[in-house]
Order: sequence, then C-alpha cells, then structure tokens
Amino acid sequence: MIETIDRTTAPAVHDMGPLSLAEAEVRTLPNGVNIHLLSGGDAEVCRIRVLLPGGIAESPVPQLFQMANTLFLEGTMSHPGDELSDILEYNGAWTGVETSTHHSSLSLYCTNSAYPALLPLVKEMVMSPAFDPEATANALRTEAARLEVENHKVAYRASCAMRSMVYGEEHPLAAVPSPEELIKITPEQLRAAHESRLDPRGMHVFLSGRLTDDMIREAESTFSSIPLHEPFPLPRLQFPEHAEGGRTHVDMPDSLQSGVRIMIPVVGRNHPDYVPLRMAVIALGGYFGSRLMLNIREEKGLTYGITASLLGYRHSGFLSITSQTDPSTVELLISETVNEIERMKDPASYTPDEIDRLSRFVLSELAGVLDTPFSRMDFLQTEVTASTPAGYYAMQEQCARALCPELLADMAEKYFDTSRLFIATAGK
Repeated sequence: MIETIDRTTAPAVHDMGPLSLAEAEVRTLPNGVNIHLLSGGDAEVCRIRVLLPGGIAESPVPQLFQMANTLFLEGTMSHPGDELSDILEYNGAWTGVETSTHHSSLSLYCTNSAYPALLPLVKEMVMSPAFDPEATANALRTEAARLEVENHKVAYRASCAMRSMVYGEEHPLAAVPSPEELIKITPEQLRAAHESRLDPRGMHVFLSGRLTDDMIREAESTFSSIPLHEPFPLPRLQFPEHAEGGRTHVDMPDSLQSGVRIMIPVVGRNHPDYVPLRMAVIALGGYFGSRLMLNIREEKGLTYGITASLLGYRHSGFLSITSQTDPSTVELLISETVNEIERMKDPASYTPDEIDRLSRFVLSELAGVLDTPFSRMDFLQTEVTASTPAGYYAMQEQCARALCPELLADMAEKYFDTSRLFIATAGK
C-alpha cells in the first residue's frame, strides 16, 4: 500500500540538539611533516590530502602556483600523464587540486583496497611533477582562454577593480595576469617555484575516512622519507589602512547587466568579535532569507541574487557584498544596500522570527559539517589554511544559540562603517 503524504500540513520544526566536532589526531613525523588523522564513516573509502605552503599570496608571478598545482595531475617524472590517468582510472580514484591564500593542496579519494597502491603515487605527484612542456603549454592555453572569457563578465571585472582599490594595485591578492602574460610562463619557472616549497616541516597530510592502523603506518612510512629542504616562509599578509572609502567604475559598453561589488574593512579572524560579526554578515546577506535578499531581490526585484560574505584573514577582514543588476538600477541597488546596512544597527529592527531563522540556519550549516569524515576534516583543516582559532566550531555553535537583536546591532554599529564604504561597478 502506497502512503499518501499530506502536503497541506507543514512538518513539525524541531530544535537542533547539541553539536560537537571532535579534533583530529595530529602526529608529527621526525622530518617535520604533520599528519592529521580522522577516522569515521561506514564505507571502505578514504581521502589523502597533501597541503603545501605557498598559495596566491606567495606566488612569485601571478597565478604561478595555481598553474603548478594544476600540473600535479598531468604526469610525474616516473609516470607520464596518460599512464598516470590510466592508473587512477583503473583504481576508481578521484583527484583534485586547490590553491588558497597561503597554501596549495592535492587530494585523492579512493577505496581502502586501492590505498596501498595509490599512496606512493600521491607522494610522487607532489614531490616530482614532470612539468612536461606539452602538458604545460596546454594547461596555460586553457587557463588563458578561461581568463579571456572572464574578462567579458561584469562580475569578474568589478571584483578585480575592487581588489585593486582596497588591497592596492601591487598586492598579491589583487594581481591577475593577462592571458598574454600567462602564456609566457615556462616549465622551468613552474619547477623552480614548486621545488622551493618542498620542505617537509611546512607540509601537512590530512588522512580521513574509514582508517585502519595499517593505513596510518603506511602514511607515516611514506611521508617520513621526504628529505629536509630550505624552509618556505609565510609572511604576514599586509593590507592598507583606509580612513575613508572610495568608488571606481569599469566601462563595458556592450554589457546587458552591471556588476556591483561593495566592501567595508573590518577585523580579522584573530579578533574576539569575528564570530559574532560573521553572524551579523549572514543576517545581512548570507542566506536566502537575509535582509538584502528579502529587500533587493524579493521586494524590489532589482536582482536575481545578492550575497554578503566575510572575507577573513588572520589580522584583517572585509565585509563583501556582490550582485548584478540592470544598468538603470545600479544606484538604486547601492542605496538600498546602504539602507539595509544602516538598519542593521537598530535592535528594534529585528523580529523574533528573523533571529530564530538565522539561528536555525547557522546551526543547520554546522550540523552539515558533521555529515562525513571528509567534511569534518575540511572544517578542521581551516586551522592551518585560514588561521581559525582552536574551538572555532564550538564558538560558532554557542554564538548561534545565543543570538539576540542587541548582539547583531552591536556588531553592525561597530563594524558596518559606511564612511569607509568601497564601491566598484562594471558595465554600461
């Protein structure tokens, strides 16, 4: 008998129970490599992730490390690209690379049965990528073509203009190569840059999934053989001090839409207000029921989407708002956004329903972190890649459960300083 669902009655809403994220076990090998271990899940699968120092901020040439990371997957000194692909495909493995502000990573997902064969290959891909001239040229041409397409998008051009204005023209996070400059990168440049960051004392290996003692011993044996190298420093990222805001525009006369980017300098991740400030940013534009979405999208129909996020670095941070709209409504979108920012400073503007929705949203996102050992390790990895403080998960849970109008209004009053509002637009 088929059960008929009564769709006229909404299901009951339950409060989220206690949430807890266990720390990973960390073992430091004799050569300095840190191995982070997190076992869990029912499936016989695992993920090996190798994290190297050196990301966007340390790249000697704009996008050099991003391209070097891409070429991890294009062959090693012992296994040409087609042979490497065949081995991975035969073992049903999936690989990926990422480049963050200060780090680069190679990840490999595989079954536990394939792990003994693939673990040495992961080390090989990181320690001795081939940087084959033909594979390098193909990768550079592909990325140059992608950049050429991006240069015709209003959102991309507004974002580039904003970074140059707020971070500074010469800042590493604002530097973007032209397609012509990208093509000139050589395999020798890639190899030299990559080899400069192979000191094991700066490496982290994150092993997660359904782990066994044998798998852990194999990982320790594999990565303990990496020889010492010159240290790779990660200097503090500096940002200009801004006493007031600014505005810039990129003219794109053929565009049908205009890109809008708004930023305000705020505090960084090491500040005690960072977590409650993040809650205020989510309330402003961090989920579908946010104030910006309800006003600018739902009520006024000025855009399909508008988002606010908190860009957090260790010592600095930025409130960032992104949207696109018709060229004729750019000024209206900006003025309404500023109105919402200012309205956040009034405790009386918050309703019990809004506070409840925001709390449930944040708690649901935190609960999602606990889904798999991979998602749990992703969160724990931010202690290395994003300098999140110890106990960052618990801090967010406690703040989400203690939300009140006064807390959100206080954060907005302290940090949503519209006298330091930066605006970048691109379009007609």
